[in-house]
Amino acid sequence: MKKVSYIYIFLTLMTSVFLLKAQNIKHQDSSYHIYLLLGQSNMAGRGEVTTYYRSQVHSRVLMLNKNNDWVKASHPLHFDKPEVAGVGLGLRFGVEMAKAYPENIIGLVPCAVGGTSITKWRPNAYDDVTNTHPYDDAVLRIKEAMKAGTIKGILWHQGEGDSQSGSDTYLENLAILIERLRDVVGNPELPFVVGELGKYRADYLNINKVLVDLPKKVPHTYLVSSEGLWHKGDGTHFDSPSASTFGKRFAEAMLKVQHQVINNRKTVKGRCNRLTAKEKADGWELLFDGVDPSIRWRSVNGDDFPQEGWTIEKESLKILPGGRGKDIISREEFSDFELTLDFKLTKSANSGVKYFVNELQSAKSNKIVFNGPEFQIIDDFNHPEVKSDQDGKGSTGALYLIYAPEDKELKAVGKWNTMRIVSNGGSVEHWLNGKKVVDYKLGSEEFRNLIETTKFKEYRNYGETASGHLILQDHNDAVFFRNIKVRRLK
Repeated sequence: MKKVSYIYIFLTLMTSVFLLKAQNIKHQDSSYHIYLLLGQSNMAGRGEVTTYYRSQVHSRVLMLNKNNDWVKASHPLHFDKPEVAGVGLGLRFGVEMAKAYPENIIGLVPCAVGGTSITKWRPNAYDDVTNTHPYDDAVLRIKEAMKAGTIKGILWHQGEGDSQSGSDTYLENLAILIERLRDVVGNPELPFVVGELGKYRADYLNINKVLVDLPKKVPHTYLVSSEGLWHKGDGTHFDSPSASTFGKRFAEAMLKVQHQVINNRKTVKGRCNRLTAKEKADGWELLFDGVDPSIRWRSVNGDDFPQEGWTIEKESLKILPGGRGKDIISREEFSDFELTLDFKLTKSANSGVKYFVNELQSAKSNKIVFNGPEFQIIDDFNHPEVKSDQDGKGSTGALYLIYAPEDKELKAVGKWNTMRIVSNGGSVEHWLNGKKVVDYKLGSEEFRNLIETTKFKEYRNYGETASGHLILQDHNDAVFFRNIKVRRLK
């Protein structure tokens, strides 16, 4: 009896620690695995909450409640319709994921809205029946959740509202939604698990028939079978045992997709971030080997590489949304050099590569910061700063705010671009996808006069030193880098 009491006390204390930690989150914690629950009423849950299901909790499974506070997860998770909300699949899913990841906290983000068709899951779409904007409301909660940890997957169950008249376009609409949500999270490989509708109604089978093709159409997705599951007597909503079983199936599917993503990364390993024999003979060096960025880079705020905000994905060095990592700076300085790298932007992303970076003092604030000329990298097609940029000095390829690029060809969001910087004897060139787009003389009268028209004039000696560090800029947006190579020209 005493042993049982000790175990109970231990679990209670652990739960309290996790909740206290969650409610006082100030920085993104990689140990927090977060999952988004989206769709309509069968995702929200309408099963009866009996004493048995009230006790279905786990010390490491939390939920983001209506007030955006992290609390211990319990039925009902959702609050879309409080008078009918009940047992859904989400909590059992969370418990199973906690078992699979014993060192991690599982965070559930309920976003489902009962009675909504898939057309209501679009930006700016309003559902007058529920008085909600399902997609926009979900995006706000997703961004709030991302402050706490890493989004590891999305669960989707919806389609009852489209089963009679919307099945022909359902798959296309779902594929668009998946792409949008992955853009919000900043992860094009984010696992997306979808459940079949209950097989107890003929019209629901219309949606199930098209869902079969989802994994073929959209990578890193999985369709969960609803075989053997039953409704609670209304012909629509899963009963509590079925909802709980469905949650277990969703967890099994999520783990399969997550492992698939990892295996795919292993398969492609070695294609990038390598030097040919000729490159080695010509003096090229890798600034990122695809494995350990800390060898050549550190945080601008310390000696070590950032512990958060940056990650490695498919051999690419990736900035995570949220600005947790801040800029990274090369450990070495370079004077006359040639730098080349590939970059890939997400929608509306902003970044940049600075060179000749030194500690400069602001004449206004006397604050000392790392700064230097910047090869601008930005989504020219969607970023509002570029749309309002009349002279092009804020667009990709520009010497930021000083020289606009000419005759450039920037590939679309999601495509890889290649940039190059060549500095030799004070002459500097910017290249984008094989074309020279900027050519200037460091320290020239024209260069200095142009600096005086920008915010950089407050920094003493800005652009006056033809040597310094390199910086990869973290502007709070998801951006990918690979094949980062440099060679010294002298």
